[in-house]
This record gives sequence, structure tokens and C-alpha cells, in this order.
Amino acid sequence: MNDHLTFGQRVRFYRERRGLSRQELGVLLGRTADWLYRVEADRIPVNNVKMLADLAEALRVHLEDLQGRPALLDDQGDHKASVPAIRASLMQSRRLSGPLFDSREVPHLERLTAEVDRAWLLFQGSEYANLGTKLPDLLADARVAAHSYETGADRAQALRGQALALHLAAVYLRKLGETNLAWIAVDQGDVAAGELGDPGVTLAVRRGIAHVQLGDAGLAEEAVNVTLDAAADVTEQWWQSSPRSLSLYGTLFLNGAMAAARLRNESLTNDMLDRAEDAADRLGADGNEMWTSFGPSNVRIHRLATALEFEKIGDAVQIAETATAVGLPAERRARLRLDIARAYGEAGRIDDATENLKRAYRIAPEQIRAHEFARDLARRLHKRSQRRDVQELAVKLGVVN
Repeated sequence: MNDHLTFGQRVRFYRERRGLSRQELGVLLGRTADWLYRVEADRIPVNNVKMLADLAEALRVHLEDLQGRPALLDDQGDHKASVPAIRASLMQSRRLSGPLFDSREVPHLERLTAEVDRAWLLFQGSEYANLGTKLPDLLADARVAAHSYETGADRAQALRGQALALHLAAVYLRKLGETNLAWIAVDQGDVAAGELGDPGVTLAVRRGIAHVQLGDAGLAEEAVNVTLDAAADVTEQWWQSSPRSLSLYGTLFLNGAMAAARLRNESLTNDMLDRAEDAADRLGADGNEMWTSFGPSNVRIHRLATALEFEKIGDAVQIAETATAVGLPAERRARLRLDIARAYGEAGRIDDATENLKRAYRIAPEQIRAHEFARDLARRLHKRSQRRDVQELAVKLGVVN
């Protein structure tokens, strides 16, 4: 499919390919034929994840096919930047992993810890291509360390590095749309965390499991259950004991709130947001313990995201007026600006939507260029505004020639 087809044109193409009338597809979705006509004519957007997933399921296509999502990481140039190299680094069989592990030296544990930290900061900085060049070697180092250090504190440090590197690989691969590889990574990470027995690392990886489940349209309920089970496994004394534990616990519920929103369970969504806010209030300020970007600001960012998911545009605009992400990593700041732009776009505030989408792109161009909500908004703004900067932004995001 040509990437320059609009979302509505794709919906019509796949609907007709399946032999459904608008009335028939509307019945499957619980919507009217008129609603579907307006979607196909690009008169109204579909930008809550639950409806996108339902539409893809009804049309029997992958969500990425329906959205026409561009590749976040091009397999160009150095092979280390490619998905095949990351896949090789995850393989347990040397025959499948190729030369990546041949004659590899056992890494110093301090260096491994520093490499994991740097890689997570690249992810939070939305430097995805750069991260792609480093992730295969990081995963290989973590695996060699876990196989080489067999006892005591060294063993624990090696397992911690491996679990957190695999957690990173899982969320990164999910962002690339490589859900099957993400499952491999997060499964291996959970095994390493289980052997380590550190509640914080276990909670972090369980959040990663829920994150990967959210990448599969049919697993939102499982993501909710993972969230609730992981929270039940830690005591109140533990999660209130330090900034690290508060951040991990609170971020777990932010992830769970997004899963609950995709189930259209508003009561559970609000309960999870409230539990995250309790942790944020106890923390008292924004931080980035174990790369969580957690604090009051991130809770508010998620309140905005869930308001948009429930299509409560008035609430979303009200939150957008006061939400901030000062001091948070680029990924969070860009996502906030994108969601503010979406809220203003839905409210018909074209200039405000444009300014915030431009700010999101300036903060994290790789992230925004590959985000379908950003691309869809740019496409609609392009139709509704003659401003030169709007046209230029649409070109940069690849939605017009």
C-alpha cells in the first residue's frame, strides 16, 4: 500500500477487499454506516487505540497495515542497526546467533551497568537509530555476563544488567512493531529477574510485559492483570520505602491505566491513575528513577492520554492547558506535546494544534515522524490550513509529497 494513501482510503480499500458494505462493517464495530462514510472520507479521525484495534480486527489486517505506519528503524548501512542483528542477539542457540558471540570477552560489570544506563537514556531521548546500533552488542554483553558470573554479588549484578537490557529491548522492539521479538526479549528478562529476586527489577520487567501486551490489540485485559498481580506481589512497606520503589510502583499503574482505557473501563482507569497519583504525591517531585520519568507530571500526561482514549475532548483540553513536562526526557516531552496537539485539533483550535505538533517534532523528530497519531493530525491540519509551516510540517512527517 502506498504510504501516502490517507487512513480513510486504507479503511475503504480493506473493507472492499473483505467484501463488506459500510452497513455490515458498522454493525461489527457498533457504529453507523454514516460514521464509517465520514471515516473513509477523512472527515473524522479514528484516534483512540481501542477503536483502531477493533477496526483492524474487523478488517482482518494488522494495525500497522491499516495505519500505513512508516518504519521507525531502517535496515540500512551497518548491519548492527538492523532488526536481524537484534534478533541474533536474542537467540540462545549459537548456530542462530551467528558470529555475535564468537570470541566475545566477558564484560566488566561496571561497564555493563553503565552501558545499560546509556542505552536507556538513548531510548528516553528518542534516539532510536542510535540505540539500534548499540542494542545487539549490549544484549550480547549482558548474556555473556550472566553466563560467566556464577555466584555472589557479581552474579546478582550480571542478572540485573541482563534483565534490564532485555526489558529495554522488549519496549524498543514493540515500538518498532516487532511484537514477536519483543515477547522473546521480555520472557528472557522475566526469567533473569525471577532468578535475581530483586522486587524493583521484577516490577520493572513486569511493567515491560504489560507494555508488550499493549502492543497486541487483543491483550489489554492481560496487561491489566499483569499490572494488578505485580502490584499485589509487593508490600505497602516496600513500595513506599524509597524514591525508586515509589517510581516503579507508580509507573506500573500508569501503564495499567492505558490498558484499562483500551478496555473502555473508565472506573478501573481512574482507580489506576489515582494509585499512580498517590505514589507521585508521596514522591513529591518528578524524577527518573530506573528510567521511569515518574512524578506528578507523568501522571498528568497519562490523564490527558486516557481522556483522549475515552474521547472526552473537553476534559483533554482542560488538562492540556496546565500539563507540563519540564525536565522530563525528550520522549515524554514530545508525547505530551503530541497529545496536547491532538486535544486542540479535536476542539477545532487549529493554530494551537499546529504549534504543539511543531514543538513535538522539534523535540523528537524520529518519534513523531513514525507516530500515526502525529501523521494523521498533520494530514488533517494540512487540509484545513493554508499556513506555510503547516504544509512544511506535513512534508517532514511524510504525509504529503
